[in-house]
Amino acid sequence: MSLSEEEAALADGEQGPRVPRLPTLPAAVVQIFLCLAQIVLVFLLPALYDPDQSHEHLLGSFSLLIYTHTGHWAAFLAIDQFLLKHHHNSRQQGYLDFYVRTKNLRRAPFYILSVGNALLMMAVVILNDFCDSSYSCLHTFTKVDYLRGLITLESLVVLCLVINYIHVLSNFHSSRQPPDVLRGELWDRGVVGSMEPAQVKQVMERQAEMIRYLTERCENLCEKVQELSTQLGRKERLSFSQ
Repeated sequence: MSLSEEEAALADGEQGPRVPRLPTLPAAVVQIFLCLAQIVLVFLLPALYDPDQSHEHLLGSFSLLIYTHTGHWAAFLAIDQFLLKHHHNSRQQGYLDFYVRTKNLRRAPFYILSVGNALLMMAVVILNDFCDSSYSCLHTFTKVDYLRGLITLESLVVLCLVINYIHVLSNFHSSRQPPDVLRGELWDRGVVGSMEPAQVKQVMERQAEMIRYLTERCENLCEKVQELSTQLGRKERLSFSQ
């Protein structure tokens, strides 16, 4: 090892282990902007595309809100797949505790939007059946008002989840901890004892992830050993034939 390499190794040792940074923060920021844009649209579109104010627009604000929410859901679907890929890579590197703590937090926004799509479909049918056939809802709220309340509540919940995810991600990057498989104290605290049921469930989930990780690592190592054995056998046959 050269002198420069030794100095770099000592510098890394003094600064602590290098934690692989997940490139998911920009995706979370995009989710925040999408939610804020959706909230703005539910109040802006009815004022701009109200057929009662102008007959130039073919689509009313009610239809446009449905279309924009569908695009909103599609964007979160793509982001969810992006987050899944990088969190899976982080788990393969041995950061199991971070994977377990963020698993539900990462998936929740997309699931909430999927449930919101189902509720919107139901709301569209109910509003078309009752508000279009009678004038009772005109004296209270319009169809757009119902969609506005549902989409705003959905976006606010997703915003809270994404902000919480960014907080957990920032703590993970700043902790500079080595992989969990090298941290014995993390798994030694998993003694059941007198823990709460929720804590017991969390410990069991961590242990299951550890078993899964070790099993995958063992399978990968076995495959590599088999490949090396095959290559070595080929070289021996070639040398013997020569």
